[in-house]
Amino acid sequence: MAKFKDYYAVLGVAPRAHAKVIEAKYWETAHELHADLHEKPTKKLQKKLNSINEAYEILGSPHKRSAYDRRRDDAVSYAAPVATGPTFVQSFVRVLSTPFRPD
Repeated sequence: MAKFKDYYAVLGVAPRAHAKVIEAKYWETAHELHADLHEKPTKKLQKKLNSINEAYEILGSPHKRSAYDRRRDDAVSYAAPVATGPTFVQSFVRVLSTPFRPD
């Protein structure tokens, strides 16, 4: 299974950020990483710019963003451990191990 990319973390915005905030953060980051502003653009810089572009392509469109959010919620809920309560035996042992205090 492919690793799920968190585009909100790539852009550095909150998942509930307004579309204008996402756009402003994209342009700010893209401007900082643009190859014309660096004397020797590296492959690492280009790779980071490509990931910023990919994130904005998804988060910049309302339809793509809503589909991404649904997939993201599924991935987060799938990856989160399921909290279970104590078993019957654990509960029974806990009840028996507490001292009896008549009140």
